[in-house]
Amino acid sequence: MKEAPDTTQAVGPVERALHLLICFQTHGDGLSLTELAKMTNLSPATATRLLRVLERYAFIRRGPDRLYRLGPQVMQLGLAALQDMSLYEMARPHLRQLADETGESAHLGVLLGEDSVLYVDQVSSRQAVQAGMWVGRTVPVSNTAIGSAIQGRVDRSGYVARRDAVEPDVSSVAAPIYDQGAQVVGAINVIGPSYRLSDEQLAHIGTLVADHARQISLALGSPFSASPLGRPYGGS
Repeated sequence: MKEAPDTTQAVGPVERALHLLICFQTHGDGLSLTELAKMTNLSPATATRLLRVLERYAFIRRGPDRLYRLGPQVMQLGLAALQDMSLYEMARPHLRQLADETGESAHLGVLLGEDSVLYVDQVSSRQAVQAGMWVGRTVPVSNTAIGSAIQGRVDRSGYVARRDAVEPDVSSVAAPIYDQGAQVVGAINVIGPSYRLSDEQLAHIGTLVADHARQISLALGSPFSASPLGRPYGGS
């Protein structure tokens, strides 16, 4: 009986190729061959071979500036994954409502690793001056509104507000989303230019964000509100 081929030799190249892809999570503006080789501890020759394979299957692309960036195949896989996520499906209509109610851009973020939040959806403001496209970007968990929210660090108001945390002159208000096990599975936020958002407006937007986060949590089966009090929805 013929033995199955040994797959152990394939594990190394596959792991190294995945490591190359992961580098782009925090470098969406492109990476050079030298930078990728250094980040992954690969020789330039090995990195080049792996990058060519990834490029052949459209997981990465190389621009005229000779920098590598993620390719359309990654986007297709990401969209396929998101379509299968109940969190994404539940949050989408609330993001639209928040953008309409506040006039600012609304977002959904999920925890990536231990110290970053990945933006996975956005409904943009109709204002001439608005937050740029954040989908696919990551921000630190520490010292950001959405990072604090995704860690469940909210007070009685149910939301967290920050000014100038990620970009100067930009304000953000965020609230956590809970699942049926009362665990935080994501957070939504509203981002806008600070000059357009007074303290009173931030508080008003915070109330809206917290309410929509509560509704999403309810739709996911959570018995708890977006406040740290842990009271069931509808409780006094």
